[in-house]
Amino acid sequence: MKIIYKIAKAELRNLFYSPVAWFVIFLFFLTVSLIFTKSLDFISNMQEAMSDLDSNWSGIDSSISSMLFDNITDTGNQYFYLFIPLLTMGLINREISNGTIRLLYSSPVTTREIVLGKYLGIVLFNMLLIGIIAIFLLASTTLIPAAEFKLALSIIFMYFLMVNAMAAIGLFISCLTGYQIVAAIITFAVFYLLANISNLWQQYDLIRDITHYLAITRKGSNLLKGLITSRDIIYFLMVISLFLGYTMIRLKNTQQPQSWSMNAFRYASLTLIVIIVGYFTSRPGYIAYYDATNRQTNTLHPAIQETIKEMDGSPLTVTLYTNLLDGNATSHGLPQNRNTYIWEVWEPYIRFYPNIKFRYEYYYDVTQRNHDFYTRKYPGKSLEEIVAIEAEMLEIRPSIFKTPEEMRKIINLMPEDVHLVMQLEYKGKKEFLRTYEGNSPWPLPNHFAATFKRLTRHKEVKMAFVTGHYERNILSWAGREFGWNTTSKKGKRALINEGVDADTISLLHQEIPSGIDALVVADPKSPYSQEEQQKLIDYLRKGGNAVFFTEIKKQFILAPVLQSIGVYPENGVIVRPDKHEMPHIFQTMLTDSGNYLAKELVMENFQRYRKGGAYVMNEGALNLSYQEIDGFKIEPIISKSGNDGTWIENGLLTVDSAPPVFSPVEGDIKKNEYVIGLKLSRKIGNKEQRIIVTGDADFMTSTRGRKGGHNLALYSWPLYNQYPVYGNLAEPEDRMVKISNHKARLLTLIAAYGCSALLLLFAIVLLVRRKRK
Repeated sequence: MKIIYKIAKAELRNLFYSPVAWFVIFLFFLTVSLIFTKSLDFISNMQEAMSDLDSNWSGIDSSISSMLFDNITDTGNQYFYLFIPLLTMGLINREISNGTIRLLYSSPVTTREIVLGKYLGIVLFNMLLIGIIAIFLLASTTLIPAAEFKLALSIIFMYFLMVNAMAAIGLFISCLTGYQIVAAIITFAVFYLLANISNLWQQYDLIRDITHYLAITRKGSNLLKGLITSRDIIYFLMVISLFLGYTMIRLKNTQQPQSWSMNAFRYASLTLIVIIVGYFTSRPGYIAYYDATNRQTNTLHPAIQETIKEMDGSPLTVTLYTNLLDGNATSHGLPQNRNTYIWEVWEPYIRFYPNIKFRYEYYYDVTQRNHDFYTRKYPGKSLEEIVAIEAEMLEIRPSIFKTPEEMRKIINLMPEDVHLVMQLEYKGKKEFLRTYEGNSPWPLPNHFAATFKRLTRHKEVKMAFVTGHYERNILSWAGREFGWNTTSKKGKRALINEGVDADTISLLHQEIPSGIDALVVADPKSPYSQEEQQKLIDYLRKGGNAVFFTEIKKQFILAPVLQSIGVYPENGVIVRPDKHEMPHIFQTMLTDSGNYLAKELVMENFQRYRKGGAYVMNEGALNLSYQEIDGFKIEPIISKSGNDGTWIENGLLTVDSAPPVFSPVEGDIKKNEYVIGLKLSRKIGNKEQRIIVTGDADFMTSTRGRKGGHNLALYSWPLYNQYPVYGNLAEPEDRMVKISNHKARLLTLIAAYGCSALLLLFAIVLLVRRKRK
């Protein structure tokens, strides 16, 4: 070990007396310090501006630690590829060109000691460069309350592994040629290849797996996010061991030449050992994970994990169906995207359930949605000719795609209305996990959880929507209908994609099924018969959960049913004249009780921090009065406080004319509070009955319902909040900086320019004194 330390010390001395090394240190420090201080200047300036506008401003929505760290690491990623070849280009070939390698060979020093000593020297120098990044990362944690300190350590650890792996590669290349410039150029080329190799020939299975394993930059992406895995650590250690081993074999052969077959055997044996170790340590189920982030952003939410635990370890087979003639599918579902699909989309789930097997089916088909596009794009071309052209442009074999007829014999995907879809199979049960349109089509964690629950539960969860009297349509996606959040397979917030089936029933022709989980009556427009009303009343008396949406001028239809539970929809429409909007359209906040209905993101933030909260966009709402009867506990969930500008209009209301005027003569009424939504609950046996009643249905439509953040809360509560499966993370705590903008600008002058100038001056003095000696 003493000899290794002596060689390392000598190598480190050479580096510190090298103008190139000091140029690297100076340029790297100046760049990183400028990125850090300029980012801090921008954030502090924005913070002061926002605080001046709003004294209650609590900080930006995202993590400041991550913002600063990302800016610094982007710089590190760019410059390490440039600097490492300059530092490693002369490690071995300098000894060869100067002739000093013969002295080393003739001295009592082994090849192993030469290689390890040289490598230790460059490692120690690399720690100086990594230390520059560490200074600014750790400085960030002192300037940000509740900063991501462990994330900063994870990033530093990643750079330590990656830079030293790159140094091992550069060390090997430096012993292949006697020319330092040639060694630097080759090292640049190798680093460039390793950085981009994962984008090459990804349509071929064997090559795709090899290039994915060789892509050194991707192996550090998890560590940069704060996810430390044994697979990534072992990968870097294997790369270091592999190229140090190559270097020893190369120098040993230079000292004592061997036959080419013996050298080939040594290289192949070492490579095989590394590949075997890398393979077994990257198998699902044999990887250790540690999430270094404060909010566990790299780990599935505990609620999502619970749905995975419901599976017993039996194989879960995932089949991805990709239609060649769909732009969204070809951008994400083809073979060249497979590694992204597995390691970015599915790895969070593989971590907790490693027994997942992946299958792929590729086909082509023209449907109603893409027929017009392709007929215009390729006029006069047959379907087979279109497929050949598209496949050629994507550089993929047309033979891997099944014809429409072949695919329909396997599965009929037409009802799915999507061209990139996954089907999950568990213990013989199959369920679809759908993708969506857009740049990121993959399902969200709540969609995964819903599908897992569908696979493991013994009873389907159903909500029945009453039909037959022109109620809101759950099969239509028109602006005033309810299809977007109930049955739309393309809707990210639709019940069907959250694990709940929605269907219709006619009270005129059938009884209310006993197996449904909740009944929804959404704005009937013609009166129910006495028999239909009685069916609804009997259902409620038996303890059934329900949601009632009533509307102005039609409240009399549901009044007999609602009165049986102590709710009385009043006549008139609530108005709030506003010069920017029609008087019957306004925003209403959910009450405290309303914000506790479910864990939609804005509602859960209200529950955690008592700020914000969900709201609804009302379009013609009526007031609900109530009286607690038959053991019901009733609480308002949507209400508007009274003021001089709000009242119940009972006269003639013309919304597109002059604003209405309050007139007691016409029966207009002012109240201290206008209740638009209620929740009712009571105990019946061992069950809690849950009912929601609202005086407006429009806020649940696709036109109004996408605003306010309430989403599916009114459906979730009657389902006892088992669906949707919410996986919201807490807000980041590091949302502000401790430094003023004035001090941030002063820090730029001191750290970026002053310290860089001192560093440059120190390097010049040191090199001049060395030159004189």
